[in-house]
Amino acid sequence: MKCVQCGAEMKDGAKFCQACGAKQDVPTEEKRFCKSCGAPLKPGAAFCTACGAKITSEPQQKPEKETAGQPSAPAAPMPVHAETTAPQQPAPKKKGYLPVIIIVAVLLCAGIVAVALKFTVFSAPTDEKTAANTSDTSVEQETKQIKEVDSEQIDSSDADLVADDEVSLQGMVKVSTDNRLFLEWSEPMSILLKEDDGEFVKLNDVSSAYLQNDGVDSSLWSELPLEQKVLVTGELELDGSQLILKANRMTDPNGNAIVTEAEEAVSEEILPESDSRLLTQKDVEGLSLQQINYAKNEIYARHGRKFASKELQNYFNAQSWYHGTVDAANFKESVLSDVEKKNAEFLAEVEFSIAPNGYQLDQ
Repeated sequence: MKCVQCGAEMKDGAKFCQACGAKQDVPTEEKRFCKSCGAPLKPGAAFCTACGAKITSEPQQKPEKETAGQPSAPAAPMPVHAETTAPQQPAPKKKGYLPVIIIVAVLLCAGIVAVALKFTVFSAPTDEKTAANTSDTSVEQETKQIKEVDSEQIDSSDADLVADDEVSLQGMVKVSTDNRLFLEWSEPMSILLKEDDGEFVKLNDVSSAYLQNDGVDSSLWSELPLEQKVLVTGELELDGSQLILKANRMTDPNGNAIVTEAEEAVSEEILPESDSRLLTQKDVEGLSLQQINYAKNEIYARHGRKFASKELQNYFNAQSWYHGTVDAANFKESVLSDVEKKNAEFLAEVEFSIAPNGYQLDQ
């Protein structure tokens, strides 16, 4: 071919003249592609050199590049080789959720049934130091299971005690860690207890009940706990998860009165009324500095407080009415009544008015 500018001879297809450098306007032949495999075709080719397919005379468009998410044009058949590939493993099947659903349904049903059966836990009182001649051990009791019972099908043989009216229980009176009296008996029993609505509940393995005075002589009640077995007669009732014995009468195990013993008991307290009325200056006249200090701590001792001072602890240990159950560090003044709190403050003022540093305890 010749340069369009200077007429110099040029190679076919050259874009620039080697003589003058002029750009040549060379018409480009439209490129063609095989319909079967998409390979580019040489000008004037009648067959595809890649797959051997016959080429038609109409021009072919180059297939567009494969885009994400779209399948590409079918590839040309590949020659078969001697080496074979392992068959593709089928995808593992997804585990069904049916077993999980079944398990959840069973658990929900179990919870609903448990609520419907109205199971209640009865917490027995815990004792750190008993009133009887026993060691300082805790009264740990098994969980009491309370079940509803059909009142029309009650048989006394179903329980050791049917409490639909007054009952009599024999045991030892003790003091719980929260300074409450309770009656404890030696052998656990099952009790059928009639509630206010007429329904019965069954209490299993019961061996104690909190005491509430509903009719016992006050002079006898003030001497509790007694260091002997007693027979308490009264009515049983449930207060939440606590079993309460509302005591109407109290005798010895043979039914003999024990009120006389309590009436004859001589009070060893310095100010025995400091828990029931406000003290005055007249009440402390004639008391020594030591007695005033002891009377002040007497208010705390009635609630079972123990003392860090050996002098105080030895003094109260010698009193028949004292039962130390609460360490000094754990004692809370919230157990005191308003009268007791005011009397303790009054006695402290009297003590420090006599001596600026108060009574010096012998540690």
